[in-house]
Amino acid sequence: MFITHDDILEDTVPMGLNEFFSHHAEPHSVPAKDVVLIRATIESGEGHGFHYHDEREEFLYILEGEVEQWVGEEKKTLAAGEVVFVPPGVVHATYNVGAGEVRLLAIFGNLQSEAELAVDVSQQEPWCSIR
Repeated sequence: MFITHDDILEDTVPMGLNEFFSHHAEPHSVPAKDVVLIRATIESGEGHGFHYHDEREEFLYILEGEVEQWVGEEKKTLAAGEVVFVPPGVVHATYNVGAGEVRLLAIFGNLQSEAELAVDVSQQEPWCSIR
């Protein structure tokens, strides 16, 4: 199956844009059974605050730009071509620390899970004061 622009569900969010190539909850024309694939655009100075994913592991592949990536209380700056793996239930966050946009692929397992895609903990300690 080929996925064209017409197949992508776009969701404008405070950090930028999420483009869903497959989706965990919304009806979608791509019949993926096990994988959620999202291309995210994060504007300069913005980010996806601290959160975790119940029942889903995640890979983040940086396509363009530079991010401050947190996994638990550890942080690292990642650039295009680098990847992070986040196990289920592990708190993490991604912030654009460059001058231009960041584009990344978020790849989740366990499409069939009924758990929320992301659980926000950015207002809870230690996450609200760690950065």
